[in-house]
Amino acid sequence: MLKISILGMEDGDHAFHSSCDSSEIRDMFPEFNGVVEIEGMIKKQGKRLTLNAQASCMSTLICDLSGEDFEQKIEAAIMKHFRIDSQLFDLQTIEEDGDEILLRDDDDFIDITEEVRQELVIHLPMKRVSPAYAGVSFETLHPELLTKEEEKNDGDNSPFAALKHLNIQKN
Repeated sequence: MLKISILGMEDGDHAFHSSCDSSEIRDMFPEFNGVVEIEGMIKKQGKRLTLNAQASCMSTLICDLSGEDFEQKIEAAIMKHFRIDSQLFDLQTIEEDGDEILLRDDDDFIDITEEVRQELVIHLPMKRVSPAYAGVSFETLHPELLTKEEEKNDGDNSPFAALKHLNIQKN
């Protein structure tokens, strides 16, 4: 769990560092392995807390071009606002509206595990390309697959072969 102690915290800026194993985080994606680390600053002003931090964790991804596994460090910036108010906390409904997360006056720590999990998952790359194949196109990496596909499309056995002879005029 990624928790930050706020017990006895005075107004001002406070640096923090927290870490835990990715297997300890509930519903963490299987791509993540190793230690999830978060470090940054938490600023306290009266009953308001502002958290600015950077989370990071190593991930094992499968390259879309080669099919090989590779390691990549995933990093995500996290900025959250908290408000310490027991009365509002007790009155809040299940759905939280707004950007502030409410805390009770007697809370000893802030649990940011879920926020870190969500931010890291969002920062997983959509296109996963190993650094070894970063400048290489799929056609140059697998030319044998491309020629077979071209032969299928160029042959007269194609259901669209008759359409190749149509003369279409464009205005």
